[in-house]
Amino acid sequence: MTARTTLHIGPDVELTVDEAGGSGRPVLVLHGGGGPATVAPIVEHFAPGHRVLVPVHPGWEGTTRPDRLGSVADLAQAYLGLLDERGLRDVLVLGSSFGGWVAAAMAVRDRGGLLGDLVLLDAIGPEITGHEISLPAPPPG
Repeated sequence: MTARTTLHIGPDVELTVDEAGGSGRPVLVLHGGGGPATVAPIVEHFAPGHRVLVPVHPGWEGTTRPDRLGSVADLAQAYLGLLDERGLRDVLVLGSSFGGWVAAAMAVRDRGGLLGDLVLLDAIGPEITGHEISLPAPPPG
């Protein structure tokens, strides 16, 4: 990472964001439950030719999480606000695990056309009563 900044999105949301690279298409990388270190190889891959932003989800790594960010939808909206306030468009959003859930929620809510592409890596999502996911048995042997 080249720089860590704290940004204010709206009146009461503070986001810690690591940035790498420089010019080129913006890439937003959203980490899973293990924190930003889990996506470091992805950041290293994109940094030479892209502007890479890696927010630390509020509540991870000692950051504060305001009550207003109580759901994945709230977090997705905050990250869309981040992209909008930075004037970023055609953003490649890459989400890993929990970050994939947030990325998918961003795509559903992107009314401003901020996102260009979406990549989900081992994304998780909600469990809905009555709609359990069952995986087929692995093939024998």
